[in-house]
Amino acid sequence: MYYISPNPCMHVAAAAILGSYAQLIDDKLSRRDIVSSIGLIMVYIGFYIDANLAHFAYQPWWVVSVTGIRNHECIIFVGGIITGVYLLLTTYPAIIAHVMINVGQLIRIRRISFKARAIVHMACIFIHASDPNLDKVQYRDFLMGISAALCGFIKTNPDWISLGFVFSSRVALTTFIIHALEPNWWKFYRNNHFKIVKGSWYFIYPMVIVLLAFGYNVTKYVNVADAL
Repeated sequence: MYYISPNPCMHVAAAAILGSYAQLIDDKLSRRDIVSSIGLIMVYIGFYIDANLAHFAYQPWWVVSVTGIRNHECIIFVGGIITGVYLLLTTYPAIIAHVMINVGQLIRIRRISFKARAIVHMACIFIHASDPNLDKVQYRDFLMGISAALCGFIKTNPDWISLGFVFSSRVALTTFIIHALEPNWWKFYRNNHFKIVKGSWYFIYPMVIVLLAFGYNVTKYVNVADAL
């Protein structure tokens, strides 16, 4: 998608292939598909907003800080600085895309059924219904749809995906520090059953950093709270 910049109609081809295969094998929908499906939709929307592969490279910091994995204060602090500087120097649409991609990846905790993946692609079609380029369909868009459908047959752990995107740009190379501080972040997340650590408040760090990137004076609210 990054190199080809396909028309949103690619989702038509992907939905058709996945839907047909789901019918062929009598694939069933499950409640467990809901959260991960929402996550996949968020990733697609975020990537359409800002097609920058570097966003994926920040995934370890988002997972560790949001879930509050114990004894990882170093990566939360250092990664917060690296992520914060990146967000402060980028545009508002890019910030929105960054949050959507990383939160979407974070909640994609399970491999979804083929039928659910087909529904995700159909949802993307409706989301981009007002796209002015919908009528400019080329053969490469169908090839991209086939490629997207094939992703449903391949399982790759998020830690390898995130590490691969470290080398996508010079900006993304700075996230090598985050990966080096905790290379086993996905293992810890999985062992914690993909849940926030009980009693952890580290998820506040990403919230504050994003608000600061949008220009909100967070310290003003802190001072008011102290006064009360």
